[in-house]
Amino acid sequence: MKNNKRTVLAVVLVALTCLAVSPVQALTEKETAGIIQAIKNAPSAELAVKAAELVTKAAKKEKESTALAAVRAAIAKNPASAVSVVSSVVKAAPATAPAVAAAAATLAPDQVEAIAVAAALAAPELAEKIVVAMAEVNPKAEERIAKAVMQAVPQAQAKIRQRASGHTEANQGETYSSSSTRVDGSAFPSTAPVQANTYAAPR
Repeated sequence: MKNNKRTVLAVVLVALTCLAVSPVQALTEKETAGIIQAIKNAPSAELAVKAAELVTKAAKKEKESTALAAVRAAIAKNPASAVSVVSSVVKAAPATAPAVAAAAATLAPDQVEAIAVAAALAAPELAEKIVVAMAEVNPKAEERIAKAVMQAVPQAQAKIRQRASGHTEANQGETYSSSSTRVDGSAFPSTAPVQANTYAAPR
């Protein structure tokens, strides 16, 4: 009995350890400093290219951490580069899109819609998650962000609307009613209108 309990405990501990290991690995201070320095040394016109290059070279587990460090450093150096940097970085590592967009939105709140669109176009399959991540850091702009992303990535409209409304089905809760009066209070005609025949028979 004791052996069984120990086995179960061991299995639980192994499972918890596996859950605790995140696929995203944090960078060391030295690595972060290296990324910041590389961005600082890059000309402003090449920030997007440099940031994407750093992310491309990073190990798989470090891509998100590298992307965040590069985006933050680039926007700190030149806020006007936010949109192009986000676009380039997300194209280089699409899975980083939600985190990158949220980080950029925090540093450049006046560009949230453009940042959302850039990230969503670079990773359309993550459009909904981009909206969610950005709304968490800037709740007041959630509606604007959602509208901008839905226009840029029409295929994501259903999921984004579903989340925004909190409904599990599209159009749930909508009701329709029929009435014998028009909106202005006047009655509809009692007889159906006669359809005009526009086809002229040949003579």
